[in-house]
Amino acid sequence: MSKLHDNPRTDQMTPGDPDALPAPEIITVTSKRVKCDGGGGALGHPVVFYDMGEEHFVECLYCDRRFVLADGADGH
Repeated sequence: MSKLHDNPRTDQMTPGDPDALPAPEIITVTSKRVKCDGGGGALGHPVVFYDMGEEHFVECLYCDRRFVLADGADGH
């Protein structure tokens, strides 16, 4: 499923693709479990929760924010 209707080639969908769109915002976190509300308020989106699993990042499927595990964080 594409996150952007006009360009399905985003970083999460095609990792390593030089033509993929970069994340609009990168947020460094210390836990592999994150929540996103798109910034809240009128411009936000419903609250969603993500788990990075074996990866060190996850992107929100609503707003494309990228949550990156901080260097040295154990992810718990």
